[in-house]
Amino acid sequence: MKPLALALLIALGGVAAASPGDDLKDVVDAAKESKAKRKKSTSKVITNADVKKSKGKIATTNVPNTPIEKQPSLLEQQEAKRAADKIASERRAKYDKLVADLEKELAAIEQAYYDENDLAKRDTEIVKKFNDVKAKLDAARADPPPEP
Repeated sequence: MKPLALALLIALGGVAAASPGDDLKDVVDAAKESKAKRKKSTSKVITNADVKKSKGKIATTNVPNTPIEKQPSLLEQQEAKRAADKIASERRAKYDKLVADLEKELAAIEQAYYDENDLAKRDTEIVKKFNDVKAKLDAARADPPPEP
């Protein structure tokens, strides 16, 4: 049994010699060596004291006071668009009503032309009214309002 105990003691002694503390020391030494090998910074660090000692002047630029144009918000843009659409719709309705009224008047004048028995009245008065209303209708149709 003594040889077994001796072998066990030698094995434990080898483990104790390679303890984790030794590995840690090797890592720390390697880190210190690599830190020493690193290149040092060649530029000087500027401190507050250096700035106070400086005799240089700070340059400032004059920026003109340009007014900032206020851009309308989305809500304001929507309100303006609604108002414009409402105005355009009203114009379009007035235009449609005017054209419809002129067409009715033209149809009534044409019917009056055929109903009239007096040729002199038909050729002078009714034809003149017809031509006037026809010119108004053509002018109204030539200049329609913008679409809403």
